Amino acid sequence: MPTTDRLLALRRQETGKLPPWDGIIRGTLLRYYLTCGKPTCRCRRSKQYRHGPYWYVGVALKGKKRKMVMIPPAQLPLVRKGIAAYNSLWKSLCRISDINLTLLKAGHRGADERKSAGK
Repeated sequence: MPTTDRLLALRRQETGKLPPWDGIIRGTLLRYYLTCGKPTCRCRRSKQYRHGPYWYVGVALKGKKRKMVMIPPAQLPLVRKGIAAYNSLWKSLCRISDINLTLLKAGHRGADERKSAGK
């Protein structure tokens, strides 16, 4: 088991790797090919002729609801970067939480607890 000092250093290192808040996007990038409403359009005859791709970010909400936001092709790199930043943030938060739980188990007193104990 790592020492308390080592765990604190790991936590500082992990918090230093957190991505910037602006640009973080929670969701999944989805690609759709659609058929149009014209009865004579070739998109109705074969899947290979469907219109698209149309890009969306899908976000799961409470319950079984889902929010879909259409993404212009020019913004795809920005959206991909935002989703990657969110995933990185989530992984870092999980690692920080694991470190904090290990510190609690070892009896380490956090900064807030030390301040209130000194009053």
